[in-house]
Amino acid sequence: MLPLPDGGFLHLLRLCAVAGLASGVAAVERKGAAQLMLSRPLVLAPALGLLLGDVWTGLLLGVPLELLFLGGVNLGGSVPQNETLLCAGMVSAVVPAGIALGGADEALFGLGLAGFYPLAVAGRWLEHRTEAHSGRLAARVLEQTERGDPAAVDQQLRALVYPFLTSALVAFICALSSPLLAWTRLHAPERLVSGLTGGWHAVWALGLAVAIRAVRDPRALRLSLFAAAGVLALGIGYGLATGDALPAPRFEAPR
Repeated sequence: MLPLPDGGFLHLLRLCAVAGLASGVAAVERKGAAQLMLSRPLVLAPALGLLLGDVWTGLLLGVPLELLFLGGVNLGGSVPQNETLLCAGMVSAVVPAGIALGGADEALFGLGLAGFYPLAVAGRWLEHRTEAHSGRLAARVLEQTERGDPAAVDQQLRALVYPFLTSALVAFICALSSPLLAWTRLHAPERLVSGLTGGWHAVWALGLAVAIRAVRDPRALRLSLFAAAGVLALGIGYGLATGDALPAPRFEAPR
């Protein structure tokens, strides 16, 4: 039996709908509709996690994804991998899966990234299609504007429908697949769990390296080292002062 969040399948469908709506809005914002940074993983992941019921897991997913794609810029004909679609799909699947299991861990994060990373590549292809579609609509809008046709406004809005529906559908399907992701994590052998955990830690290291490379400043390396040391010191100080630590989730097979 596949693990489901509390509330059963109907609650899962509600989470799918929420994930689809939020991801569609983020895709529209990515195309320049508002420019509020909602499409960046650092913002989208915890916001989507909050809507799905676990903001902390969303934040833990969003930070390394933001670091990995920090240098990607959509300029002219250069279209980077679509970090928004990857983030939306991954969070939509991992957060409900973690809730169903009673807690998310690094192995679940690594499993989610390995399973859903192709969305970043597929998203770039979809953006190429979107750009071509938007170009045809722009030419039509220009012709209608020159003729004084008021329907030109509707044509401009139609350019945002395609990315909204695409991202919403992907996130809906990813959220719907969360029980399968939870089942896979639950029955994963110990060697695979160890590999996924180590892989997720490597993602953080790779993300930091990419972020340092993306900063165009001669002091970037020193600043990054000081920031890392500061975060580490704060974490150690907090642990020594409070004695608190994040408990590892205890997975039990569903009855």
